[in-house]
Amino acid sequence: MTAIDATKAQHFASSLSQWTRTGPTKLQPSIPGNGSSPGGDQVTLSAQAKGLMAGGLEANPAKGSPTEFAITGIPPASSDPTDDYFAKMQKYFEDLNNFTKKTLGLGDRVGVGLTGDIINIMKKAAAKAGIVEPEMPASIKAMKEEREARSASEPEKEPGPGMKGTSLITLYMPEDQGGGQVELWLDNKALDKLTDLSAQNVKSSLVDLMKGDGKATAANAAIDNGIFGKAFAENAAWHPEFRTPKARMAYFDPSAEPGESPLFMIQSKNQAGYVSQHAGDLAANLINLLKAAKD
Repeated sequence: MTAIDATKAQHFASSLSQWTRTGPTKLQPSIPGNGSSPGGDQVTLSAQAKGLMAGGLEANPAKGSPTEFAITGIPPASSDPTDDYFAKMQKYFEDLNNFTKKTLGLGDRVGVGLTGDIINIMKKAAAKAGIVEPEMPASIKAMKEEREARSASEPEKEPGPGMKGTSLITLYMPEDQGGGQVELWLDNKALDKLTDLSAQNVKSSLVDLMKGDGKATAANAAIDNGIFGKAFAENAAWHPEFRTPKARMAYFDPSAEPGESPLFMIQSKNQAGYVSQHAGDLAANLINLLKAAKD
């Protein structure tokens, strides 16, 4: 069996990488150079994407990462169904990336990455807008299942409770806008509750947790000790900045007791101005996204 043509794999890998979670640690990929590719999209390669580019047959995902996009045992490049599938998947990921930016109200030059349950939510909303994931050919599906069966005995590291319990949308800012990133953290248990809320009410009810008063101090302590804090701890070696934002806006359940953790929050260490200016619109767009994906 030969590997797929490297040129075709590279185009597919670039799209694939934007929608592959990197596992329970090191959530954000590093952005090369000035933070954007020539086309404006920000790209990093996942483990399986690198395997595809190298022409290997063992393109495995990182330990603990989802395997829904991990295609292994690639058939020969001369296989027409495979060529057609990769072309369709590349187009699908490009459309999905553009849909995500439009849905969140982002500029073309802002990169975006998704982690956790929000991936499937975005895909469901996109499908309702006519952006549907191509069906995997039987030849690739059979090889994928065979590879998974062979590796079933190999234990994989499961994501920690923090990463299982949260979703993360990361915005990567262009260098000429200060670079760095903005993070939208969601409590997965609150997704249904958030879906039923008014986008405008959420937008107007964000709380600034950098004010330094007693309520903000208690809320930040609850964040550190809650599900978000667990996610921060699991990524502390790679992302200590999660715990030290310069801007943090949060939405709390109106019925919550003082000192409880928020349902979601928007934060950044080096884009405080962006958070201050855009947090409300991001929050409203997020609620509208959840509504769009609702069955």
